[in-house]
Amino acid sequence: MVLHRPSATIGFTVVELVVVLTIAGIVALVAIPRFMGPSGFQSRGFYDQAKATVRMAQKVAIAERANATLPKTLVFVVVSATGIQVCRAAGCGAGTQVLNPATGAPLAATVPSGVTLSPVGNFTFDGLGRPSATLTITLTSTIADDPARQIVVEAETGYVHP
Repeated sequence: MVLHRPSATIGFTVVELVVVLTIAGIVALVAIPRFMGPSGFQSRGFYDQAKATVRMAQKVAIAERANATLPKTLVFVVVSATGIQVCRAAGCGAGTQVLNPATGAPLAATVPSGVTLSPVGNFTFDGLGRPSATLTITLTSTIADDPARQIVVEAETGYVHP
């Protein structure tokens, strides 16, 4: 009786398996810590929300100029240590907050932990969408590997960009 041996073996060698497991281990060491801490994602999310809040403030100022039934007032953007708010008065007192048209909640962005805003203060948009001054809002983060970000508001046009 003659036994036939297959001419080619099917499967992986030990060396191939060790290399794949080593690469998977290295990827896990690098990737898992990035996904375990949501702080970096919260920081970026706040940056996007803050930029959208400033843009919406400009849009509200322009829309109110076009609406003949609304009083012609300035729209204030108040930058504080706790966030960015949009109001009809410099102090953002009760009843002066601009509401988000989509949610009905006050138009604001709250700073997550580990992020600071500077400079603290306020500026306005007029009915043409122009800010009271050129302004750069800087978001500084104490979170590892999270870069500082800027929101720039151009003087003549009110263009809001990174």
